[in-house]
Amino acid sequence: MVFLIVDVREPDEIKEHGKIPNSVNIPLGNVSTVLGTMPEKDFQETYQRAKPAENTEIIFYCMIGKRSAKAQQNAINLGYKNTKNYLGSWNDWASKTK
Repeated sequence: MVFLIVDVREPDEIKEHGKIPNSVNIPLGNVSTVLGTMPEKDFQETYQRAKPAENTEIIFYCMIGKRSAKAQQNAINLGYKNTKNYLGSWNDWASKTK
């Protein structure tokens, strides 16, 4: 099963707090552009993985789940059909992995 975990926080937040393994960082302000108009070749070069297809499962997270909900809506607006928002996001994940 192919899925993509997207961290929509800013890079300085990830440096400070860490990230979920195998996630890619696409800050919220860039989600629509990256998932919408970025060519597949550029996506592959930037994130070292294939650009998600419209039915790829995409799980968005941020710090608590608010920005990731916006990112999820942006992806839905772009035609992605299998998106999820990780409620609790980083705070939830970090609390379970300590």
